[in-house]
Amino acid sequence: MITKLMVIQKVEENGNVDIFQITSDNFQWTFENRRSKVDSDSEYFPFELNGSINILKRKPGAETKTYSKKEEITFCDDYSVPAGSVVGILYPKNFIPDIIKFKDKPFIPVGFAGQAFFRPPGQIQILYNHLEKRCALIFNIHENICFGFKSVVRKVTDEKFPRNESLYVDNLFDIAINREFLNVESISNDDLKIINETLNQSDIAEVHKTLNELLKAVRSGEKEKSKSLLGKMNTLLTNSSDVAGTLTALADGYRAGDAVGRFIGRVIDYVLL
Repeated sequence: MITKLMVIQKVEENGNVDIFQITSDNFQWTFENRRSKVDSDSEYFPFELNGSINILKRKPGAETKTYSKKEEITFCDDYSVPAGSVVGILYPKNFIPDIIKFKDKPFIPVGFAGQAFFRPPGQIQILYNHLEKRCALIFNIHENICFGFKSVVRKVTDEKFPRNESLYVDNLFDIAINREFLNVESISNDDLKIINETLNQSDIAEVHKTLNELLKAVRSGEKEKSKSLLGKMNTLLTNSSDVAGTLTALADGYRAGDAVGRFIGRVIDYVLL
């Protein structure tokens, strides 16, 4: 891969972050996914850089936030980057993305005369080195862009660390749903007992209907419909609770359940992020 500007954000298990800001007229970067680290490799391995480069190592700014707890890290950041940039988030050993979420920044409402056309400003890729048990999330930026990003990564055993070397992400919610969850046929009223008791949800019928529609859309690969239904779930759940801690406790209660419960828990996790 060739670029002029790359930022590697190396996240530690305790939540600390080191930033490596790399610039050059042109340089090559790669993610070594088929070998282990040796003494001559850099501290941001499996990334490897070739060419005449300038590297500035620094601490993150105030816009970068991490929250670390046992076997889970939440990473949040705001980006304003020029076209052609590459951003790499390097997670700790054995940590892989579980949920990722983006937030658009509002446009300044000046000069929007006539029809406006939009195209995706970049591509997302997840890279894995199974030998080192290291995972990185890559943003390849094609347009000048300002956006917010959040992710939850969870620690997995060596056996569960992905063996595939690369994954282009076209359905963000799929990351949050283990394939075993897609064996769930439907969600019953009884499955929503914890929601009903915790939130005193008056419109539980609408929650029930929306969750089943979301499950069906995810199973059938209907990406836009899944996104729309996730937005609807966000409205239904956040309108019924003023305290984020209530939803956190709710998600924790479902995580300990069966496949249906864990599916519902992941939906709540996504809403919380």
